[in-house]
Amino acid sequence: MSQIRQSSDVLDRGKIKSPTESGPLVQGPAESAAAAGNRRSANEGSIESVESPVEQFVAPAAIERALSIYQQLRQHDRSVVTQARKILTHRIFAMVDQGECDEHRLTLGGLTHLESIERDHGIKSASDSQNKKQR
Repeated sequence: MSQIRQSSDVLDRGKIKSPTESGPLVQGPAESAAAAGNRRSANEGSIESVESPVEQFVAPAAIERALSIYQQLRQHDRSVVTQARKILTHRIFAMVDQGECDEHRLTLGGLTHLESIERDHGIKSASDSQNKKQR
């Protein structure tokens, strides 16, 4: 509790203390992930893109959950599942860019988008295209 008060006092004064001055802080996965995103790339010499905890943890979990639900609804060819993963990834990260942070809304939005694509265009499997060539 004193650590929280001390941090707010530091911010109020407009001075940021170094970690050794303010004492040890315990970082959770979100804080350590944000710190890791700020590191410089040794190979390129540029700052890597800073990913938020939503981009690192919530969005991938929403993608996996949506893909799992998609596979449970109906059996699909591996190529269809790969295409569905790409579609879900693109849609869910677009929703994150628009400010959505809730995993359940991201999952539902991804599945809804995937359903609309299947309804309007269909997702073709690799075996479908091979069957057409053989005819």
